[in-house]
Amino acid sequence: MFETLHGRIKWKQTVRGVFITIPARRGAMTHLYGPLVGFWLIAAGVHYRHLLESPHVQDSEFTLQLIAAGIYVFGLLFSVGWLLWIFTNETSVLINAREMKVQRMVMSIEVATRTFETPEMRGLKFIPPIPTWGSLGHPDPRTSKVQFQVGDQTHTLAVGLSENEALALFAAMHRVYKFPDYSYSHVEFARVEL
Repeated sequence: MFETLHGRIKWKQTVRGVFITIPARRGAMTHLYGPLVGFWLIAAGVHYRHLLESPHVQDSEFTLQLIAAGIYVFGLLFSVGWLLWIFTNETSVLINAREMKVQRMVMSIEVATRTFETPEMRGLKFIPPIPTWGSLGHPDPRTSKVQFQVGDQTHTLAVGLSENEALALFAAMHRVYKFPDYSYSHVEFARVEL
């Protein structure tokens, strides 16, 4: 059974380590875009249904309408995929003393997995949000991220976390493995200012 770690982050202790799930942070406009796209899909679907049911002669105007219907079907598939991604995207992290597995899932279906050896991970840090054009100069919470290094490569563990969620994530990870260059008693996490 999952327990709330902090905010959106849920976790559970497993036999071998800790399992953490982090749902995607949705932007403020997502709740407007979803119904707007749904309305557009329904209206266009009704229009093209009437177009295809009515009698017609084979002419260039009807051919153009069929091309428009094909573009609509492509837009429909793209929009449904986008809505599924936005509303069901989550990251899960399974960490134990030997390895850490980071999975990206949509509708509980794994779309990408990366596995790292836990002892090779270093430089665990929280990068705070930055302003974007869409946030009108305010820090956009979707731009924050948790990063770490393995070898000479930098990897992203999670995006869209608040500082408190990142702190709770680090504390849960430290229950399993004490990361190097992470002073748990003095510094809760490494913070980088951009």
